[in-house]
Amino acid sequence: MLQKTEDRSFTPRKKNGSGLADGRYQTLFEQVNAATFLTTIEGKILEANMRSCDLLEYSWDELIDLSLQEILTESTDWSQLVDEISAKGGMQFETEIRRKDGNHVPVDVSTSLFIMGERPVMLALIQDITKRKKAEQQLKESEQKYRGLFESTTDGILVLNARGEILDVNGRALDLLKLSKEEVLQKDFLGLDVLTAKSLPVVVEQFEHLLSHREAKTHKTELQDKEGNILHIELSSFFLVKQDNEVDNFVVTLRDMSDRREAEIKLAREHELLQTLLDNTPDSIYFKDEQNRFILVNKAKAAHSQVSPKEMIGKTDFDFLAKQEAVRAATDDEDILKTGKYIVNKVEKLTAKDGTERWVSVTKVPRFDEEGNIIGTMGISRDVTEWKRLEEPHKQD
Repeated sequence: MLQKTEDRSFTPRKKNGSGLADGRYQTLFEQVNAATFLTTIEGKILEANMRSCDLLEYSWDELIDLSLQEILTESTDWSQLVDEISAKGGMQFETEIRRKDGNHVPVDVSTSLFIMGERPVMLALIQDITKRKKAEQQLKESEQKYRGLFESTTDGILVLNARGEILDVNGRALDLLKLSKEEVLQKDFLGLDVLTAKSLPVVVEQFEHLLSHREAKTHKTELQDKEGNILHIELSSFFLVKQDNEVDNFVVTLRDMSDRREAEIKLAREHELLQTLLDNTPDSIYFKDEQNRFILVNKAKAAHSQVSPKEMIGKTDFDFLAKQEAVRAATDDEDILKTGKYIVNKVEKLTAKDGTERWVSVTKVPRFDEEGNIIGTMGISRDVTEWKRLEEPHKQD
């Protein structure tokens, strides 16, 4: 509705430079931190301040010949706006204006109607919101990137408020837990039927630590999906922090470790089988690196050297054999490392540091990494001393 001012008359500024009737109004009009227009209800410009000229890049004389409809872009339905402004006595809205050079500028427009000197007029304040719009666009793009990352990651992610209520959840978490968004959003995470008797205290302790020390933590634990299947999970929690370092929300990530756990179990089983073979075979078995140092030996190999397996690790044949025999073994190893050739059933004599002699049948092969590079050697030695002794009389005959 229109508001009537005190008994003051309004005289539009003429092109010869006459101004508002009251100098105080003129000063206020010019000092407003916005492009300011005084118009008829239809939008014909009666008065404009210098900020209006700066914003629209028109001279004052040019502006006075225009209406608001002419400086707003074609997308603005001016007739509808006039009806709404008249009905409400004023309104605020966002739109675009068209500068003299034709460029469009996003603006915030605030209008109000009142009576001045028995005449209805409209005051329009127009603020350039280019920076704000750019900031909003950057925020929108940032949110789109966040949402893309949020949904494309292979980890399940839940965002919680300070009360533990779930504010957001990605598709991966829903897939893991076999739940829908409706079953998760606004629910208490600790109250969800996904925590087991084993994992509940782990999660509570992790949250308490996070609140006390503001330190991200990761634990391996278990969850159960909607169907009761146990999931082996690596669970992490941390804070989302605002720019002023103020804590915003909790984030919980769920990494499915089921495949890794199965692989670890399989690897452990294979290691157990290998260790059983190494510990119970009478043959000496050993593995060396590129410097011919022992990295793994079985009990038989260590016993023949009269030490424990642990005492052989990191050492070479020069620590356990006579020098001449150690040189021969090292030469064979170097040849394998350079050429990749195998040595199979080579019979040779070994003399321990205490002078004990024995004959062995040696097989050595190269060790390779995943890319096919030679990274060491592996050997198996079988004691053939008895066979050698039986062979000697026949050689003499």
